[in-house]
Amino acid sequence: MRLASDERPGLVHELRVLSTWAERLRGLLGTTPDATPVLLVRCPSVHTFGMRYELDVALVGELGEVLVVRRSLRPREFLSHPEAVCAIERPARPGEWLEEGDHLWVVAVGPGGID
Repeated sequence: MRLASDERPGLVHELRVLSTWAERLRGLLGTTPDATPVLLVRCPSVHTFGMRYELDVALVGELGEVLVVRRSLRPREFLSHPEAVCAIERPARPGEWLEEGDHLWVVAVGPGGID
């Protein structure tokens, strides 16, 4: 992912990266509402078919720009954006979340998570 500016984030989200087809297909399916948020790479859309709880979802463009955000996406719904290259999802909850127009920075990705 190329960076669009020299801005540094004020808020940090720790995410589990899902990169294989099978991981992306499953996403948060089968988890509980306290599950760790996930980043689905190469994923321009998400669905909530089979989910038992609502999700907060953000679709992100190739420069890290947040293109669309849906809070509390209900089970059996679909969200897509033609310019999205990845999706971030978490169990729906109150509090701060990504907003359309935000720019994301990847700090570190490794087997131990975010450094």
